[in-house]
Amino acid sequence: MGAIAGTRLLTDTAKSCVNRAGAALYADRLVGYGTPDGSEDAVDNLYTTNVGKIAGAIQTAPADDEHVTVWGPGSIVQLESDGTATMAYGDDVVAVQGGSAAVGGRVKTLPGTTGAYYLVGKCRSKSTVAATAGAKLLVELCHPTRVYVA
Repeated sequence: MGAIAGTRLLTDTAKSCVNRAGAALYADRLVGYGTPDGSEDAVDNLYTTNVGKIAGAIQTAPADDEHVTVWGPGSIVQLESDGTATMAYGDDVVAVQGGSAAVGGRVKTLPGTTGAYYLVGKCRSKSTVAATAGAKLLVELCHPTRVYVA
């Protein structure tokens, strides 16, 4: 999976999960835990699942009921920007829950506006990422942490 330049995928923090979204999930997105199915961990998009249940990041687009590797803390993964602002190396990156499956699971920089957000990592792209929805960036994942901006 190291075909994407700059990625570092750590198998010791990865999990095998099954897509229970009822539809295909999008590649290069954050996913959240869904309703478990027997002994399997299920994942869903961050439109359906509460952003507080982040499982990690996926790099492929699994079909419904298909297994997918979910990458966790320490991995450097490629994710999609929501396009609300540019992102530079070292910027704090937070999850976007989104108003639709097409938006949920993207990321943005930690806003300066009042609110609660889930910090998911740091931008590791070597050049500034444009403020364009769907722009790809590298993110070094951390344990999802709720942060507050006052």
